[in-house]
Amino acid sequence: MTRTSRQSPKRLSLLIGVIALILASIYAIQVLADADWDATVFVGLGEDAEEIRAYAEDRLGPVQLRPQLGHDGRFFFVQANDPWILSPEDNAYILDRPLYRSQRMFYPSLAGGFGTFGPEAIVWAMLLVNLVAMGFGAWAVAEIAVVIGRSTWWGLAFPLNLGFISELGVGGAGIVAGAAAFGALALLMKGNTWAAVVLLTVAALSREVMLVVAAGAAFYLWRREEKGRARVVVGMPLGAVVGWAFYLRLRMGFDSGLAELQEVGIPFVGLVDAFESWVNDPLDLIVGVTVLLVLGLFVVRAILHDNLIAWAFIGFVPLTMMLTEQVWHSYFDITRAVAPVLTAFVLLVVLENRVQPQHASGLGSTKHAGRS
Repeated sequence: MTRTSRQSPKRLSLLIGVIALILASIYAIQVLADADWDATVFVGLGEDAEEIRAYAEDRLGPVQLRPQLGHDGRFFFVQANDPWILSPEDNAYILDRPLYRSQRMFYPSLAGGFGTFGPEAIVWAMLLVNLVAMGFGAWAVAEIAVVIGRSTWWGLAFPLNLGFISELGVGGAGIVAGAAAFGALALLMKGNTWAAVVLLTVAALSREVMLVVAAGAAFYLWRREEKGRARVVVGMPLGAVVGWAFYLRLRMGFDSGLAELQEVGIPFVGLVDAFESWVNDPLDLIVGVTVLLVLGLFVVRAILHDNLIAWAFIGFVPLTMMLTEQVWHSYFDITRAVAPVLTAFVLLVVLENRVQPQHASGLGSTKHAGRS
């Protein structure tokens, strides 16, 4: 194989990443144009969230407002102004659930320049970080597609994911978390364990639920008697999440934080309660049923085909069944919650794995892969 042919897939993956960045930017420009080029539209500030609204207006002046309470971006804006929780009385304590929100620290820390950016810069950085993450996520999925023997164009399954598009519109952390998770899997398939662990840690510090990806990947490696890699893959992200949780309690007081967890409850109860509202909204009904179908097919594929992608994301299925009505009731929220599975579904079900396990390091067998 020539040097040019070896580099071609890598270059194509980068191209897919650039295309994803351009597509996401076109969407962002359209939203900005409709908002008179006011980037606060991506912060998700709500008309009824009076305390955070006043917090933002004090630092930014007039801002774009969403109906009712707004969206998650408003919390990340507050966090980005004090990512190290140095002044919780002026910042973190105005969050509705301070410990729960502050646990998701990486995206606001990055958007806040790790404590160096001012409020105006933070607003634009929140958008730019998510745009770049869209490109990175597309690159990562394209790299995975190459390993399983398909076109790099399937990398667009990341930026065309409805859940990630919604996250972009409201300044959420899901894009960074998802991009880091898929990037980690791409690197694990190539045997680059330590870089993968870094990305798994980033994913978990962006959304703690992404620990299931680290745990699933570790379980896959453990079953293949790669116990050393398995311990690192799950140990470092878990240690980072626990360490940050301890730091938060040093800064804001020791509390379990369990009372702040509203999104997880008794299995299936939230789904059943949400179904009663779906019958009045055809769109929510169609999307909700589609999500259930995707989850079911994902489980079937995972059972029939033992591979890294299946094990990495299978943990989302039982967790999704435990989500409360406030997540299940709207297509907008449930697609954001399960966004990583929707893209993984494309890789597992829509795409046929055309590569034999021994030729796909990290997909069917990782024992021969590099340990760097």
